[in-house]
Amino acid sequence: MIEQTRYILSLDGDFSSDDQKRLSEVQTEVNKVRNITAADSDSMMPIMGAPPSYWLDLRRYDAPALASELKQPFLILQGGRDYQVTQADFEGWKKALGSRRNVTFKLYPKLNHLFVGGEGKSSPAEYDQPGRVADEVINDITRWISAR
Repeated sequence: MIEQTRYILSLDGDFSSDDQKRLSEVQTEVNKVRNITAADSDSMMPIMGAPPSYWLDLRRYDAPALASELKQPFLILQGGRDYQVTQADFEGWKKALGSRRNVTFKLYPKLNHLFVGGEGKSSPAEYDQPGRVADEVINDITRWISAR
């Protein structure tokens, strides 16, 4: 959340005092999430839009580790312009599953989080523009499924 907020606030090229204030507010909320304990699990007071029980459950969930225990094939796709699930996340999946022969990784350098094409830095405003999943992604998914 901090990385995404910093990224979005930096898109206009000017990091103002209002931007710093917003980033500090997000940091405060993230700190609240980090400090949740099991004693908070019954609370319904939302933090960053979700109850403490959600954050506690998410803390215990390590998707790449769980996936590494499964035997079925995986197709892992990544938009190169995705600022929500980043290439660092993609590399984490590669590290966890890259040695497996039944895992396919595909990076699409010009696609965003929604697998819609664009140029330059991706922004939240892109999500308001009509678009569709790139044919390349649909074709890759189709070929991957058909091969199984």
